[in-house]
Amino acid sequence: MELAEVVGQLAGLRRFPVRSLGGEQPNECLIQGSGLAGDRIYDLFDDEQGVALSSLTVPFLLRYRARLLDPMVRGSDLAAWIRVRLPDGSERELTDPAWLDDIARRCGRHVRLRAREDAHAEIAPLHVLSVQTVRFVEKQYGGPLEPARFRSNILLDLPDGRPFEEDRWIGRQIWIGDVLLEIVRQCERSIVPSLDADTPERSPGILAAILRGRGGLIGVSARAITGNRLRVGDPVAIID
Repeated sequence: MELAEVVGQLAGLRRFPVRSLGGEQPNECLIQGSGLAGDRIYDLFDDEQGVALSSLTVPFLLRYRARLLDPMVRGSDLAAWIRVRLPDGSERELTDPAWLDDIARRCGRHVRLRAREDAHAEIAPLHVLSVQTVRFVEKQYGGPLEPARFRSNILLDLPDGRPFEEDRWIGRQIWIGDVLLEIVRQCERSIVPSLDADTPERSPGILAAILRGRGGLIGVSARAITGNRLRVGDPVAIID
């Protein structure tokens, strides 16, 4: 019989239905495959360049926010459940071309929405980060940082944990509520944390802080092995 030690709780969830856009912060999510249902299932595609758009190269994309009307849905086609909020506060259906036209006008090229056929094929699609790691980076940076900057799916509060405690779990398994996760590897987060999700303005000092703190690596990548639902407040237990 496996033994598990409770080390903290689930402090936050974030999901990004369209990979390059801002996302949502639901109180609970269903698991689908090895990740969150509805997470990073669409891309914005630049036909002229033949590449997916990224907030690394088009920072204003973070000002558009995608969300699911019902946080507890899953399936192979969630388009009808997704809404996109524009910077002016208006909201459109995912299939409404108006918001795509708005982005195209801003970036000066044709943009189309494309379902990610490989969305559920990623080995470790979940980005896991601890509050303690964020607080450490804050000290290095010299000011408060919103965890949303790091675009983690799962934010853990580990009261007795040290900064980068999650790195020590690589190769191990943890329970979050009824969901069993395997921590697979370190996850790189560099340019995106320098972008404010609301403005979005660059704060290059954050990059330097991360580089000083851990060589540019922050958080870990994980995959769900079993379980159905994650809920903010769920206990976190590491398997011995």
